[in-house]
Amino acid sequence: MKTIAIGLTVAAAALVGCTVKHTTVQPAETPPPVVYQAPAPVVVTPSPDASPSPKIAYTVMGESQFNQAAVQAATWCNTNHYGNGARLIDRQRTTGGDVVTFGCTAT
Repeated sequence: MKTIAIGLTVAAAALVGCTVKHTTVQPAETPPPVVYQAPAPVVVTPSPDASPSPKIAYTVMGESQFNQAAVQAATWCNTNHYGNGARLIDRQRTTGGDVVTFGCTAT
């Protein structure tokens, strides 16, 4: 009986001594930075029954891009001599963002 107990103890010690565990540490992969750029504007020509001021539309995502589109619309109206600013006419929600339409204000 003693021989079996000694044999099991030796076998257990041998198995514990043979176990090897390796851990490899690798740096985490970081995704590339995301850069958001405002899309090109879509110029909408007024219909005959609409107001005579030109309109411009942008597709935006979030308030930051909305504010950027408002500034770009005002600049576009001023540069093309349609007025000295732009005002929001319409905002339609879509799955790809909001389509915001601005109209040039009279000078």
